[in-house]
Amino acid sequence: MDTPRYLTVLRESGTLLADAAEDRAHAHVPTCPEWNVLDLVWHVGETHHFWRSIASGEIRDPDDGYAQPERPDDEALLSWYREGLAETLTVLTALDPDAPRWTWSPQKDGAFILRRMAQETAVHAWDVLNAVDGGAALPRDVAVDGVDEFLTFFLGLAEMLDLPREPVGPMGAVLLTATDADLSWTVDHTGQHWRVSRGANRASVAVEGTASDLLLTLWRRIGPESLAVTGDAQELARFLKVAETE
Repeated sequence: MDTPRYLTVLRESGTLLADAAEDRAHAHVPTCPEWNVLDLVWHVGETHHFWRSIASGEIRDPDDGYAQPERPDDEALLSWYREGLAETLTVLTALDPDAPRWTWSPQKDGAFILRRMAQETAVHAWDVLNAVDGGAALPRDVAVDGVDEFLTFFLGLAEMLDLPREPVGPMGAVLLTATDADLSWTVDHTGQHWRVSRGANRASVAVEGTASDLLLTLWRRIGPESLAVTGDAQELARFLKVAETE
């Protein structure tokens, strides 16, 4: 996806999230079990606030005087969120994707922030829609990009940030195929680090599904029941469990 598409996804998903929250503000969010809809709106709004502070150059990094905003009262929260979304779009529209910026990943540029904000907002919009009326599949291009982002940055997040964790140990390869996009990823673990490659390589277990179902499974929004699994199903279960702890 390119910069205009990321901005469109952020605008459309961010607006969809707020619109869906209007009538069911206190509904429980099953996929974020500690939150109701307004809690999720606050989380996304605060996340937008943080990353636009980085993107705009207001702060250099989280230690450079970042102050979390005060959470508005419930009656004012959606208006605050919508205003923040508009401001975030303004800042990110002006952001050069190649501009150096702090991120927690090895990719330290505006492009990472653009992608992260689009993906964060799209998945959380799905959370709200799922809580309110059962949800819907994510757009194919958004889901394909989201799988790529997850496997590139989130699968090995604990290793990347040198966080304490239980050793993963060697793991057989898992082949993930997006049936609606004719794209595959092969993932394994050497015992030291994750390896991800695009393309279909020999694997212990092959998993097929729509890009949306693959992404939602990786983010633990749905279970693997919607996916077609060939080979060692226990290896898939192990992969998903380890991915969850990363």
